[in-house]
Amino acid sequence: MYKIPFYISALISNLFTGQDRRRRIRGNVNVFLFRIPIARFVRRTYGVRVHTIRFVRQVSMNRMTCVVNNRYFVKIFRDVSVAQLNNYQLLLDIVRPHLSVKIPRIFVAKKMPMYVADKLSGKNLHEFGKDNIIKHEKKIKAQVVKMIDELQGISVKSIPNNELFLMPLQHKKNAKKPTITKNSVLAHLDLNVSNFMLDDKYNVVGVVDWDSLSIVNDAKLDRDGFERLWNIYKSKPERK
Repeated sequence: MYKIPFYISALISNLFTGQDRRRRIRGNVNVFLFRIPIARFVRRTYGVRVHTIRFVRQVSMNRMTCVVNNRYFVKIFRDVSVAQLNNYQLLLDIVRPHLSVKIPRIFVAKKMPMYVADKLSGKNLHEFGKDNIIKHEKKIKAQVVKMIDELQGISVKSIPNNELFLMPLQHKKNAKKPTITKNSVLAHLDLNVSNFMLDDKYNVVGVVDWDSLSIVNDAKLDRDGFERLWNIYKSKPERK
């Protein structure tokens, strides 16, 4: 039943033109339709009342993202099971102690494929202005590469049921599942600038959006992906 709001929002958005406009409409409709279960989940998890639910972004029709009371991030997935999210939570608990940056703790709903996470301290990279970020580019990139090294330093063999993590939560259903090899490492796989939290001295203090965290057989994937996404950020006009 939880999939119905996704279909409704997609149907309504198709009445409009423009990809960005459709995405915004899908997100706003989903926030409206999911408001009651989101409010109940946050109240049950944190014991707080919900005052505001604000749409953040929706990359696809398979999930929605919003922020509640300007503090808690909530994600709902259409094509992910609660069991998968619990596995993801297990993997985050294994990874968290090994990293010098903070990553959010998550709480998974019992019936709906949904999780809520605390908002990390620091500011999103976009809040600093591109000129300032480029000025501190070397420092920021060095800290992200350090995090990648820390992540890859975790022994894949030490992860319980490690074969569960050979695919990210969001993957093509028909994709061939790889096998674990001596070259297998953990990877974030979505190191775009929107996922970094910085302090006022341009230190990377937190990294969010770990939904793609998985085991891969190419140690260069995270580094190459980060470099590619960073170059895209540099080449695009600054967001207003």
